[in-house]
Amino acid sequence: MCGAKEFFAVLLLTTIFSFEFGDTVIVPALTINSAEWRSYVSTYGKTYTNIPESYAVFYYNYNNRLITAHNLQADRNPNTVTYRLGVNQFTDMRFIHFKALFPKTTLPTTAPSATAPPTVQTAAASFDIITELQLTITVEDQGTVCNSGWAYATAKAIEIYAASLMVSTERLSAQNLIDCAGSGIGCTRQVAQIAFEYLVGFSQPLYSVTDYPDNNKLATQGMCVPPTTATGTPVTLASYSRIDNPDDDTIMQYVSALFPVVIEYDPTSFDFMEYKSGIFQQPRTKGGSHYMVVVGYGTDTTTNLNYWLVLNSFGTTWGEDGYIRIIRQSNKPLTTVAFFPTAFGP
Repeated sequence: MCGAKEFFAVLLLTTIFSFEFGDTVIVPALTINSAEWRSYVSTYGKTYTNIPESYAVFYYNYNNRLITAHNLQADRNPNTVTYRLGVNQFTDMRFIHFKALFPKTTLPTTAPSATAPPTVQTAAASFDIITELQLTITVEDQGTVCNSGWAYATAKAIEIYAASLMVSTERLSAQNLIDCAGSGIGCTRQVAQIAFEYLVGFSQPLYSVTDYPDNNKLATQGMCVPPTTATGTPVTLASYSRIDNPDDDTIMQYVSALFPVVIEYDPTSFDFMEYKSGIFQQPRTKGGSHYMVVVGYGTDTTTNLNYWLVLNSFGTTWGEDGYIRIIRQSNKPLTTVAFFPTAFGP
């Protein structure tokens, strides 16, 4: 805990930041003992060992002020500000620390084990794999200490595809991929392609979370220790595809053909960090990499904007119960690379 002078200096700054909008935005500053702060700490299971808790309170107040200001603009200009922000597990962090979790990664220039994408029909006007097949899919939470979205997105895409083909209904392990395909950078700069290559190129099974539990508290990858006896049936992936610079129609075609598509996405904006609902239009970013799964697309009835329905791995308190709707515009490509599972082995 910091000293009294340091704490009150931080608290004073928090109060100034919170009220600097005058009669436009007024956000009461919290203290460590505020009921709202204690509730936040309890809800998100927060512990503070690397930084004083008063610093976390400061950034919570500062970020909450920005959230409130954005939502006020959304209320006033719903046709131009089409999404809302909200408090989540990242609200007690400096944005620079959030950004540091997602450094820009470099993809291999080739994908040795990837196969040509299968031929599919023209895309439907709108589609949602989860709703269409009435699947029960758990939204995962990768935590706040490991850049493991590449593993969570890969495992979840394979899980959804396996469920759609009735190959498996197991919830599949991202930790299995972090530990066994991470190559020493599983929590820093690894990419989704390496997970697919590990599974297909080396014919490795992907275990369930029951047999290989996820652990989002680990800041570094662990040892690769497959279970000696599995209670569930591991999934064996036989093939996957990679598409560089896919256009909207291409992604739509594969999603509507029941292929959950893993995409690389730049998450380095405050608005993405605190996204709560609506059609997200990414502001200027700082340059980073994160992986998510496109499971659908459609048109919003309120704004009449086209969107992508994307499953994230930030838990259910982030976004729309763990999902984000990203604006779909042909002149703003969703991603520069896409991966998806295409067949299972015996």
